[in-house]
Amino acid sequence: MSAKITVDFTAKEGLIRKELYGSGLHIFVANRHIADNSETFKTLRFPVVRNHDWSLNNPNQRMIDVHHIFPLMHLDPADERNYYFAPSDEVIRLVYESGSKVFYRLGTSIEHTEGIHFNTIPPTDFNKYAEVCAAIIRHYTRGWNNGFHYDMKYWEIWNEPEGHLNMWSGTDELFAEFFAVVLKRLKAEFPELKIGGPAHCTFRPKLIDMIKKECDKLGVKPDFYSYHMYANSLDTPTTLGNEPRKYLDSIGWTGVECCINEWHFIRAWGGVHSNITEESYRRTNEGRDGLMGINSAAFNLATFCIWQNSPVDSAFYYGCGTGNWGVQFPSRRFNKNYYSLLMMRDMVYDFPNKVAVSGGAETQRAIAGLSDDGSQAAVLVSDFCGSDMAIQLDIKGFENPSSVSCIALDDVRNNDPVECKQDENGLYTLTKTEPGAAAFLLVLKK
Repeated sequence: MSAKITVDFTAKEGLIRKELYGSGLHIFVANRHIADNSETFKTLRFPVVRNHDWSLNNPNQRMIDVHHIFPLMHLDPADERNYYFAPSDEVIRLVYESGSKVFYRLGTSIEHTEGIHFNTIPPTDFNKYAEVCAAIIRHYTRGWNNGFHYDMKYWEIWNEPEGHLNMWSGTDELFAEFFAVVLKRLKAEFPELKIGGPAHCTFRPKLIDMIKKECDKLGVKPDFYSYHMYANSLDTPTTLGNEPRKYLDSIGWTGVECCINEWHFIRAWGGVHSNITEESYRRTNEGRDGLMGINSAAFNLATFCIWQNSPVDSAFYYGCGTGNWGVQFPSRRFNKNYYSLLMMRDMVYDFPNKVAVSGGAETQRAIAGLSDDGSQAAVLVSDFCGSDMAIQLDIKGFENPSSVSCIALDDVRNNDPVECKQDENGLYTLTKTEPGAAAFLLVLKK
């Protein structure tokens, strides 16, 4: 029997942070006539979605990326005729009409070419590129060029510029200069917006220093620093949830928000981005330990719990469409990640008033909350690959509920109802079907 988890519903700790429940999902435009995912998008209710790689999810549509909207850089960025906004307007319209907002990544989607690059080549004129970025922001926030007045607060300069040619084929030093030039131009016209970046592959102190040096030269600093997390140990979300904040403060970037705007479970990159064989693909993508399996789902929920008590300002779960990084198989059947996101959604919207949680085994993480009227309470528990067969909950401050319900997510159950009763000592027991990863959502009603 594992160490029990104690929940005190009288010890309120503010709100469960829905800004940590962002994603890269959107409503697809290209194949919407034959594969409309709008109901899935609406069901998950992400408050904000990041638009990186959206052009890859919409084949044959020139959208979102700067080179799609303004394809000929020798033209005049002040001339409205030189922009092509239509498909981008459509996908963003669908998102806003569905109740979500957009976090806009300026730059390019990833480019997995070999030996030659087309879209990740550094711009030859940084100032002109900055003018194009300003025009895109103006179109979506100030109505320019038959545009809109969306509440689109966050704007990110580039994505994963370091370490590989498929996102930035220049040097780190050149990128730092580029970032500072674009940032200064955009902050000058849009001081009310949050502008930052650069979506590093992970926390990169040395590269932050390069960027800060160039920003200091121009007398500007970003509103947020963004970076990514692909991991398979609960130590990683703990570290990446805390260390960047400490580092930014140490270099004088207090107030610069920490944004983890791509994150996902992954056991190994072999089978996804390298060494792709039938066996490596199966091992990395399929089964309990694959990208779409129960270990991934339990990791998702544990990470969501960990970051609630961290200085991370916002987070966006990567992908969420179909395929390796999504919530649906190509057949449109939902995978385990989808069911984990539903649990997060319910905590964010139905039980938003966070209360104190303590204890539990090393593999377990939990979060608990009350409904706004206090008539319902919920406890979300994730066990990431633990060996214990049962999890005990000691619940205080919500005694004698009129009803108790529980759902379980594991290798065979998909948020299915399970029985959960109090024992003679007043403890609730969550029972797993087998050792390994599992998650539970317990709901109590007065």
